[in-house]
Amino acid sequence: MLTASAYAVPGESLSELCRNSAALYPALIAELRSETGIDPHYSRCGSLRVASGPEDARALEDLAARHERAGWTVQRVDPARIGELAGAELSGVVGPALSFPDEAVVDSRELVRGLRVSAERRGARFVTGTPVVALRSEAGVCTGVRTPAGDLAAGAVVDAAGAWAGLGISVGFSVPIVPARGQIVELDAGASRPVRVVHRDHFYLAPREHERLLAGSTVEYVGYEKVVTAGGVEELLRGAIELLPELRTARFVGAWAGLRPAAPDGLPILGSTPLPGYFLAAGGFRNGVLMAPAVARGIADLVLEGARGSGLEPFALARFMRESGKPDRRDSALHREMRLGKIAER
Repeated sequence: MLTASAYAVPGESLSELCRNSAALYPALIAELRSETGIDPHYSRCGSLRVASGPEDARALEDLAARHERAGWTVQRVDPARIGELAGAELSGVVGPALSFPDEAVVDSRELVRGLRVSAERRGARFVTGTPVVALRSEAGVCTGVRTPAGDLAAGAVVDAAGAWAGLGISVGFSVPIVPARGQIVELDAGASRPVRVVHRDHFYLAPREHERLLAGSTVEYVGYEKVVTAGGVEELLRGAIELLPELRTARFVGAWAGLRPAAPDGLPILGSTPLPGYFLAAGGFRNGVLMAPAVARGIADLVLEGARGSGLEPFALARFMRESGKPDRRDSALHREMRLGKIAER
């Protein structure tokens, strides 16, 4: 889901990063389609955020007011029109909803496949099944990586290893990333499939091509246990059916799990580190695909130009190196409730 606004607070650094990144997607998708012939199934389908109770309805009204003051696109939806906009009859919806017509979805698997083909055509080489066991350094500067298959020299190293960022690499400082397991269910919903992404609390339904529907997702701090569990599937199916009862007859297609990279304050960790030549693009949590284009551009500017003002400054590793030794949480758009996952208001 490329949903940069449904939980975002205007003015917060993460909200702005995700919003700016979402705006880069149409041109990126068009370029990938033209260059590789691979279709990442990008669709600006829009999204709805519906309230789960009176308190949540008040929070939505506050969020809508903030968006309007910032000039962001948001529409209040009368309860009588929610089903019409969703393209499905939702159940248990309390009060008005918010519509974000510019939100989009993309098939992340096809997107990654297209990016790889594009990168290879531009000279990139992918070395798979070969872990990095250490960083190379000379005179206090990172000069590449060490692997069981030999050293790889580089003028710069970007650690974008997700939940494994910094793992097992001794550099004199820590990268505070932990894995957060997420499970997701895919259904063949047929005519029952909503035409927009629908959010309620920490749960969502997202339309995919061929009448498929994703129901997600869990957030579980269970270490590196990348497995699908009966409890996780049961939780997601129950949430899907409670929101859209017609899904009782939907065909179960499958379920999978992934490990999201989470930092203590919920913000990504991006940019330079105390080791010159070693950069981080980590901690995307549930927004990694969404923020990828903007992060890639910012990291490229840092690596190639040493540019400041890349927009990544609020996400520097340095925030975890205050004199107090505690994370700086002044600008965390997620710490209100980490289980929500998406960008959350304070």
